[in-house]
Amino acid sequence: MKPRFLIAAASAALFSLSTGAAYADGHAGGDAAAMIDKAVNDNPYRSDANKARDEYRHPAETLKFFGIKPDMTVVEVGPGGGWYTEILAPLVAEDGKYVALSSAPDPSSGARYERSMKWRDSYIDDSGKFGDNAVARFSGQAVPFAAPNSVDAVLIFRGMHGLIKYGDPDGLLAELKAAMKPGGVLGIVQHRAPKDASFYPDLTMRGYVPETYVIALAEQAGFKLVEQSEINANPKDPANWEAGVWTLPPTLTTKKNEKKYKKIGESDRMTLKFIKPEASEAR
Repeated sequence: MKPRFLIAAASAALFSLSTGAAYADGHAGGDAAAMIDKAVNDNPYRSDANKARDEYRHPAETLKFFGIKPDMTVVEVGPGGGWYTEILAPLVAEDGKYVALSSAPDPSSGARYERSMKWRDSYIDDSGKFGDNAVARFSGQAVPFAAPNSVDAVLIFRGMHGLIKYGDPDGLLAELKAAMKPGGVLGIVQHRAPKDASFYPDLTMRGYVPETYVIALAEQAGFKLVEQSEINANPKDPANWEAGVWTLPPTLTTKKNEKKYKKIGESDRMTLKFIKPEASEAR
């Protein structure tokens, strides 16, 4: 089956990583929650700029909510600039596997293609960062990104709006489901539109998506919603900005009233945990 999805503005690659020796010491075994805390708080691969965003992204709490463990095969859809890569790769690659999944780059796209290649060089080809077991593969190849029933968890961080606007959410979710083990977790964090907001994904997408819309997409694909969390909620965000979610940090596209936006912080976000039902449940 040839992959059929597109993640807008995401860096393009498919790879697995094993952690470098500097982080691996003392990694094997231990409590999963403690390993998550270590990957977030005691991790030489995390940049200071990325750590500064923990107060808005709550990575430790989020990964614990999704039930991520160091021996899992974890797929991150649309890794972008690698914010979660710096956490997930060291966390799972020693005893499990980390796979970053994005659309294949188009050389004719110019600057976007160059950014994709630069990102790949940084996170895949730089073996000193995450170890020697780093293999790149583009999703445009006529092969599945993973064997059927082989993935423990799939995580999509703030990427559903791009998929809905520019991609093929039904095709991607079907492909993800096929690769996941029965009982595997689909974890989604997404900018959340107000409950009473009008939503026309082809016309007025500003980064925010209604929670009911995301849930419906996943359920239509055969996933089961098992838990919702307000870990990443921000009640100070009205989610109605003319310039969309990018009005707020870290982008701050509208420089006027920048202090106001910084005081609000990053966007209000839903945090949803789905599972792929066991075969008996799916009938």
